[in-house]
Amino acid sequence: MRKGSAVVRALTAGAMVALFVSLAAVNGAAQTLPPEVLKAFPLRSIGPSAQGGRFVDIAVPEQEPHTIYAATGSGGLWKSMNDGHSWEPTFDNERSISIGDIAVAPSNQNIVWVGSGEATSSRSTYWGDGVYKSTDAGKTWTNMGLPESHHVGRIVI
Repeated sequence: MRKGSAVVRALTAGAMVALFVSLAAVNGAAQTLPPEVLKAFPLRSIGPSAQGGRFVDIAVPEQEPHTIYAATGSGGLWKSMNDGHSWEPTFDNERSISIGDIAVAPSNQNIVWVGSGEATSSRSTYWGDGVYKSTDAGKTWTNMGLPESHHVGRIVI
């Protein structure tokens, strides 16, 4: 090995270490925010993202246009009551996380129907266990039957 190339490698390694140390110091300083800045941004649930799964249907009650139900193929049912600014899961306690369709009764916005089991011909779909009904706008659910249907892709009221 030549003496000059060893010196160049040593200088390059030293420069890289100095660069990483300075970047770490700058990055650490950039992460510090005064508490009053953070108080201006209240925490809120923004709903599903990539881990929530594919969206398969969206329903908006005619009498309540600020309410949105979003059904996912493998992440349950989500509800927003403020035009989608924040979201809450509303189907977490049921036996199926896979939704195939959702419908809100035009005659009563509190009656919501869910068909469980995404009806997509794919290896990544999950079975459902029938049709569910809520009479309190998604707070509680009752399985209304069809447990062996496995994939409910359409609900018409």
